[in-house]
Amino acid sequence: MKRYAPLALLLMVLVVVAFPFYWMLLTSFAPREVLFKPPYKLFRLDLSLANYRELLFATEFLTYLRNSLIAAAGAIVLNVVAATLAGYGLTRFAFPGKKGFAFGTLFSYMFPPMLMVIPLYILFSALQMRNSYVGLILAHMAISLPLNIWLMWQYFQIVPVSLEEAAWTSGASRLAALRQVCLPSARPGILSVAIFSFALSWNDFTFAFILQTDRKMFTLPVGLATFVEQTGVHWGMVMAAAVLVSVPTFLLVFFLQRYLLSGLRTAG
Repeated sequence: MKRYAPLALLLMVLVVVAFPFYWMLLTSFAPREVLFKPPYKLFRLDLSLANYRELLFATEFLTYLRNSLIAAAGAIVLNVVAATLAGYGLTRFAFPGKKGFAFGTLFSYMFPPMLMVIPLYILFSALQMRNSYVGLILAHMAISLPLNIWLMWQYFQIVPVSLEEAAWTSGASRLAALRQVCLPSARPGILSVAIFSFALSWNDFTFAFILQTDRKMFTLPVGLATFVEQTGVHWGMVMAAAVLVSVPTFLLVFFLQRYLLSGLRTAG
């Protein structure tokens, strides 16, 4: 009996963790007229795509989706480029205060991102960068870059300098050696940076809510909040939106988890 106790405990934890996601998925397919009509069912066959059709064709969901994709793509590109170059510089060049800067990037991540909301709001208002993709992308970059630099610094430390030296003796420039030798070796770290940057940008509510006041510039988290206000909580449609919002992050982590875990283990 004791032999099965850990398995039973694991099964109970799995049910507790998975049930909210199952209920979200079930609610998204449940017809509106039977959603809260007793008896409540854990399993139902009267499923419908009506909530998804209403979400996609009767709301501004696709506009919010476009804005989120642009913000996330921009955050990924800027974070990957900046973190890669910074991590490479920290491991390959000597300059005063190098270790202090490296540890400072991680230390800065210990402070809550909310501390940057007011300064960024004032700065972007002065630069007229509110209600713009550039402002939101830079805000997302500001809150994710410190950890990304730390991750890439740790990863480049395990890439042997001898590989670059071999490329240099073959006539390659430092930039060519970085591109041809270091980047392929650091691919798991780069993918970890990309996944982390995407997840943070995709799920951000606070900065998008503060910086984007124009409805046409809302991202998905902010847009979902307006669905609740407009419809008096049409839970079927809200759950359909939640399902669609969850899909990209789930697919990224599912298919790239090997690289993500490798990068995080190296950084740890």
